[in-house]
Amino acid sequence: MNDENLIKPKRDQTPEQRRAAASKAGKAAAAARRKKKELQEIAKTVLHMPFEGTDAELDELEGMSFEDYPDRKLTVSEISVLKVAKKAMKGDIAALQFLRDTAGEKPVEKVEVAADVSHACDEIGKLIEAKRHADQG
Repeated sequence: MNDENLIKPKRDQTPEQRRAAASKAGKAAAAARRKKKELQEIAKTVLHMPFEGTDAELDELEGMSFEDYPDRKLTVSEISVLKVAKKAMKGDIAALQFLRDTAGEKPVEKVEVAADVSHACDEIGKLIEAKRHADQG
């Protein structure tokens, strides 16, 4: 077995090794945040694009291929968001929700719980009392 290739536990690393590992992790996290933010911006832009076309023009969009524009280097994210946008424009609610959520415009879901605490305490007390009577009798 070759132990040299194994990553040492943090307690066995020198401060310099821990610092280097933390720096590498921080850079990776920042890159992931940038990619997520970029996708959010693309989705926001696409979602808020004006479209004053007709159903016929919408059908034309469906037939459009992004490969028809080799001079424009689209990223996978851009192509994916545009394809989802085309589906949403055709009436696909799930696509619209995905686009909205990706753009960071998901509505806040609130759940309000209104309970009469004193009533709940009385009910719990009755259950406890019933259990005591059942255990004794």
